[in-house]
Parts: sequence; C-alpha cells; structure tokens
Amino acid sequence: MRIDTIDERLALFRHMAGHMGLHALDPSAIPPGELRAGAERCLGCRAGAACRDWLTREAENAPPPEFCRNAESFRRWVEAEIDAAAPR
Repeated sequence: MRIDTIDERLALFRHMAGHMGLHALDPSAIPPGELRAGAERCLGCRAGAACRDWLTREAENAPPPEFCRNAESFRRWVEAEIDAAAPR
C-alpha cells in the first residue's frame, strides 16, 4: 500500500467520524483497541471513491453507508457519545 493511500484512508476515517457527529469524540469513550481496529478497517477498504462520493452527497449526521466497513462501529460510538452526554 502506498503512503498516499494510507493518508487518504485515514483522512476518510476522520472525515466519516466527523460526518457522523463525532467531531469531539473522546477516545477514552471507545473500548481499547476499537479505534485502532476501525482505522485498520479503513486502511483495508477498497471503496475509497464511493466513500468520498458519499461524504460529498450526504448531509451531516446521516447514517453511515452500508458499504462502510465501520458502519456498525460508528453507530455504536455515536450511541455511546449520546449516552455519555445524557443528563443523569
């Protein structure tokens, strides 16, 4: 894998996280190793062009696309962030 591909995939990972509303995601809110595993799933993804296109078309906070290898993780992280922000 080329260095520019790695940079692109990690940028898409960050962009998708922000798109899901995780701009200020506290990494300590994610179980150990899950953030790294998510980044690694993006590194191995072959849908970079589809991801870029989706990010330009869809509104902020839209559910992640089904082709996203991290769709379920992003959903869990958003739910965890919402739960953490809820008044107790």
